[in-house]
Order: sequence, then C-alpha cells, then structure tokens
Amino acid sequence: MANRRVLAIAAVVIVILCSAAVAFVLTKPDSGDATFTIIHTNDTHCFFDGDGGVGLSTAAALREEYSGSRPVFTVDAGDFLQGNSYGTMTVGEGSVRVMNAVGYDFAVPGNHEFDYGLDVLLERAGQLDFPLICANLVYEDTGKSLFDEYLILERGGVRVGFFGLITAETPHSSMPGAMGNSKVTDPVMAAERMVSLLKGENVDSIVAVGHLGVLRQGFTTSDELCKMVPGIDIFIDGHSHTEMEDGKVCDGSIVLDESDTVIASAGCFAQNVGVVTSGPRGIDAKLYRGPALAYAHTDRAIETVVHEVDEKLATVIGGTEIFLDGELANIRSGETNLGDLVTDALRMAAGVDVAFTSAGSLRASMAPGDIKLKDVCDVMPFLNYTYTLNVPGSVILEEMEYSLSLIGSYSGGYLQFSGMTITYDPDEIYGSRVKSLEIGGKSIDMDATYSLATIDFVAKGGSGHRYLEGYELHPFRIMDVIFADYILSIGTVTDSTIEGGRLIAVRTLGTMAACAHSGYWSTFGHLPL
Repeated sequence: MANRRVLAIAAVVIVILCSAAVAFVLTKPDSGDATFTIIHTNDTHCFFDGDGGVGLSTAAALREEYSGSRPVFTVDAGDFLQGNSYGTMTVGEGSVRVMNAVGYDFAVPGNHEFDYGLDVLLERAGQLDFPLICANLVYEDTGKSLFDEYLILERGGVRVGFFGLITAETPHSSMPGAMGNSKVTDPVMAAERMVSLLKGENVDSIVAVGHLGVLRQGFTTSDELCKMVPGIDIFIDGHSHTEMEDGKVCDGSIVLDESDTVIASAGCFAQNVGVVTSGPRGIDAKLYRGPALAYAHTDRAIETVVHEVDEKLATVIGGTEIFLDGELANIRSGETNLGDLVTDALRMAAGVDVAFTSAGSLRASMAPGDIKLKDVCDVMPFLNYTYTLNVPGSVILEEMEYSLSLIGSYSGGYLQFSGMTITYDPDEIYGSRVKSLEIGGKSIDMDATYSLATIDFVAKGGSGHRYLEGYELHPFRIMDVIFADYILSIGTVTDSTIEGGRLIAVRTLGTMAACAHSGYWSTFGHLPL
C-alpha cells in the first residue's frame, strides 16, 4: 500500500549537515593489540554515498580490511530507512538493499524507522539479511518485544554480548499514530536488565547499541544511561548526529557525564565510519574520515538504487537564482527563505489566513540552478499530508509562543510560517515573548476565527504542539505535491519571490511586568515537553 501511495504521488508531481571529510590514512594496530573491532554507522538517513563523505561502501571495505587480523562486528545505530528521496521514493526498501550489501551483523531501530508506520517497519525488518535488536520496544497490548532484545556473537574465540535501545523521545518525534501497537519502555531499566542477563552468559564484553543521542532535551541520553548503569563496556550511539572519538564529542560542544563506558558515534549521513577496537590495552574509538573506499558489492547496490530513483525524479520543474536555506542550524532557530517559500506555497494552495510547518519536516537546502523533483523530495522526504482547520487567534498565539520557546534547542518542532509578521523578545520568559503579531497586516484578534493550514505532524500533536487538539481537521493535499506545484507556477525563484522579515527580534526588557498585568497572556500554562 505504501509503495502504491508513493508511486501515485510520483505520477502526479513527484516520479544533507555534518562537516566535510578530511584525509585519513588507514592504520591498523598489530593483531595482538586488539581482541575485536566494531565497525559502526548511525543516522545514515539514506545518504549511501556519504553526502560528500566516505559512504557506506567504506563501511564494508573497512570490515574486510580489519577482518584479516581480528574478529570484526559491523553494526548500525538507527535512522536508516528515511531521510532523502532514496528512502522516500522506495519507502525505505532502497536502504534495505544497500544495507544488505554492506553486510551488517545487526542494527537497532531509530525513531525515523517509524516514519512509514509500524507495518512498513516490520515489513522492511523482514527484508533485511540481518536482525534488528531492541530491549525497550514492545507491543503495547502484550508487552512482548518487537525484536530480539540482545544478540551474542562469537567470532575467533571472542564472545560479545550486544543489546539494543531506542530513545524515549520516539513517540514525540514520530508521526502520531505511526508507532501503532508499540511503545518505548524505560531505556535505563532495559539496560540494567540486559547487563544482568549478559553477565550470566559468559561474554568477554558487553556492548550497547542505542539510538539515544547526547542532547539534553528531557530524555535519557547515552552518557546519562551509562553513568546510571555500570557494566557496559562500549556504547555505540546515534540520534543526535554527534561525532565522537575516544568517548568525547569531537567539537567539544557537549561535555558528557563520566562513566566507565566508552561511547562512540559516527555523526550522520555516512560522512564518517566509526572504528572501535577493544583489547588488552583498552578501548580505542576513532572515526575514519577518508578517503572513501570502494567495495564492489555495495557499490553496485548503491548505483542500482540511485539510478532507479534518479530516473523517476530527474524532471526539472523550475529553478532558483538564490540559495534556499534549509540548513538545520538555521531553519530550526529562525526564519529562512526556504521556510518562507514552503509555507507560502501551503497558505496559497489552501487559501487560508495562516500556514506553518515544523522545521524538522524540511531536511535539505536548494542550491541555485534547476529544481528537480528529486530536490523537492530531498527537502521534504516524509510525505506529510496537510490539513486545514479553523482556530481562534489565541491558539495561533499559543503555537507561536511555543515555537519561539524552542529557539536554541534546534528542535524540529520549531515553526516556519506564512501570513504573519511577529515581533518578539528573545529575553522574555515563555508566554511573554511575542510583542506583536499581525495576520494579513492587522493585529491579531484573540477571539476572532482564522483559517489555518499545517502538516499532519503538527496538527496531531507532534513535538509538543498540543494547542490544535480538539479542532476539526480537514484533509488537504500532500506537502510535496503542493510545493512542487508552487515551483511549477513560479518558474524561477528570485529574491523578489519571497517576502521575508516575518520574524523580528527586539529587546524590550522591563516590559514583562506590564504584559503580565494586561491579561494578554492569561491563556498560557507551563511549557509542554
């Protein structure tokens, strides 16, 4: 069904963020220095060629390179089915083919594995030549695990116990309803149970492979878990797209909680491949940054998938004279011209007063030049449906206050919008940041009814957007189709195409008390998680 849906969309209209790789010379320790090696990837998001980095063929080549001298295990820490057109246009099946050609021993599911729904995840899991494992993902009605909780692999006399974990953030960052009859349980309790179990299995080492990340956003991170749960020798991490070496974040932006566990993470988009070696001299966790290595079997699989999708998406639908900014750090923390353009497309197509979309639904920039269907699919790979609804002005204000509270967190729940001009004070507390809000050039009326269009993720409460709950939703169209149609109608995007200046920061310290007594903010509660 999902495949037919994507093909139908393609028939109508539709038929990446980490640093550049640097040169690295592969050097291997003498075989006596290491008991085993783990080759690991995470958050590849269907960027098979590494998005300018080393790519997945390098992971396969490194596995072969190291296996000549010691036992090697190859693992992925989640978010591999979704992220660009090669995932979207094949509903994740293209990624399955490529990962099978890499030769992983196992993977753990990430939150974006649910983007096509639970049924598709289970179908794709059945197509993999290797298992998915996870110790804290169960069927809600029975409590039974969706996948095996752990895996013991014995190679060359080395016996390693692996277990999997997924972030408790998954229900909040997945499309509401996408998890179906499944739920995430406490990762700390699951880890404690796994460590106790594996200690009784006579393993040489205990390795957790988790999609937890290290960003402090109200959910247990990998370093917090390792501090609370002793006995984990190595934690292969994902989710936060963090580059780590020897248990430390490479750019120093995050200081991890200390523990006896070495945490490793390879960033994102297969730009790097992680190499962890463990032996008598300790644990060494490095990133292989280049050059890219060839591996014929994987190369052929990538070429096949890329050719099939590129053929469908090669149609030019327009062009742009300007860079359309979809860079994560920008689009999740302020207004960008791409966010303006996308939400203009939605507002005009739906004929509504206001439109907004979550910044997390927009996943790539557009460089000057031709705009192809592939570019549209890369920008918005999630095939979000849209809805229209009617809400009072107070709800729109609440939504924008919540959105502004996310600035600085790089949350995908931050909103890009159209039809409004907002002046705000970033120094004020939550509920008091908006100083003026105009819709259609007029000050917002808290009691008036406005027509609104947004994507399903926001309309159904994703990333804490609870303010639209209870309002009648009217299904509209798929966002990709709306945006592609808009580009077709424009022809070429120029500076004059987009009216910016919709979000204006001002500093008005000292006005908070006056606002508090005005009754203007009485509808606000506490910041939702």
